[in-house]
Amino acid sequence: MLVFEHSGDGFALVGGLGRGASWAGIVDVGEERDSLVDRAWRIGTVARRDAAKPAQIVGPYYARHAVAVPVGQQHVVVFGSDRAIDLRESELVRWAAAVVDGTHGVPADKLLADELELVHVLRALMAYRPDNVRDTLRHVATVAASALSCEVAAIRVEYGGEWITEAIALNSITAEPVEPESARYLTLATGAAGPLVEQAARPGSWLAGTEVASHLTLPLGTHPALGALALGHSLAKPRGFTSLCQRIGRAVAEAADLLITQAATREQLAAERDLLEQISVTDALTGIGNRRAWDAAAAEGADDEARAGGYVLSCDLDGLKAVNDRYGHAAGDALIRATADLLTACVRDSDVVARMGGDEFAVLLRDADREAASAVRARIRRAERLWRVTEHGITPRFSLGLAPILDGDVEDARQRADVLMYASKRRRCRSGSRDSASPVIDRRRSSGARRR
Repeated sequence: MLVFEHSGDGFALVGGLGRGASWAGIVDVGEERDSLVDRAWRIGTVARRDAAKPAQIVGPYYARHAVAVPVGQQHVVVFGSDRAIDLRESELVRWAAAVVDGTHGVPADKLLADELELVHVLRALMAYRPDNVRDTLRHVATVAASALSCEVAAIRVEYGGEWITEAIALNSITAEPVEPESARYLTLATGAAGPLVEQAARPGSWLAGTEVASHLTLPLGTHPALGALALGHSLAKPRGFTSLCQRIGRAVAEAADLLITQAATREQLAAERDLLEQISVTDALTGIGNRRAWDAAAAEGADDEARAGGYVLSCDLDGLKAVNDRYGHAAGDALIRATADLLTACVRDSDVVARMGGDEFAVLLRDADREAASAVRARIRRAERLWRVTEHGITPRFSLGLAPILDGDVEDARQRADVLMYASKRRRCRSGSRDSASPVIDRRRSSGARRR
């Protein structure tokens, strides 16, 4: 039973039994022309409504069968049930009068319980460290849905020039889809003057993959408007939103503004920190790793017993000084970039290519045996013969040294690979062969450039 008291602009729930007692003081309805309470009030006699499934009776209250009985000059009593109400009108009036006589306003302990519920919700919302926007949106939606006993919620905010949308269903552990119509609705609700309440949603209203009986939409942020949060009761458990629900929703939306802003700030700072970290381990000229990146990879290899094996390839670009002297440092820089590209193209994605400084490079071949490491070296030699730095037709030439990693000591392997690389360079210089330690220049292109 629900006891409604008439006021100048509508009705307020002041007591009753069941939900009438638990919702007392938190349900206010205007002059709803289609509600059972308003009809009974206007006609001055008993009004009935029966439906095959739960339907809205008044405000947030749903039932399959309901009877509204006007009592005196101020009250209307609603009886609601899942089964047909077959009491005679005289019995209904007698019950209604008795429950009105026993209603003495909202008890103080009920008012205190409502205030403590609001405090508990805000405490649960704010006891969270907002590290990124998407997780924070899911937290806000989950807390709000739990507090209002909603089955589903969807939240959408604008961040970094893009819309981020999250949806949750309390009976699911995975993210739910957001229908295009719901996304458009949330976008339009952004910046609204206040909450939008539909105690009886239009048929076919969906939210987070669930058809809803009612929904409450709350704008997030004001200056600037951030987005909107929508909460829904499913058709399986139809009910609406009391004034306390709406009050809690407004408080959550206001507090969420701060959480989302903090999350955006932390996410931006984290992105900037990651960018600075990436810059610090990247060679500015070639875009591959630098000495610091190599040291980090070497330390990782030493700490990971599963990666105790592997090989290190030491590579020295031959004749860089001759290119710089003949064509200028821009051509030398182009040759260094070409070397980085060639080495990267010849190894696996899991391998590490780093410029150690000047014309020296190192390659960490993770989990490679001797056969695999020798195959990489052969690929580099084949690519070396075909590669051209097109502006001057220069083919890079390398001195290479290959050494296995023993006991996970990557740096020791690099030093041994360096010794082998320099020994190879000395042999090639003494041999005076075409593969001697100098770049190969396309003479025809060079002489043609001079003729022009």
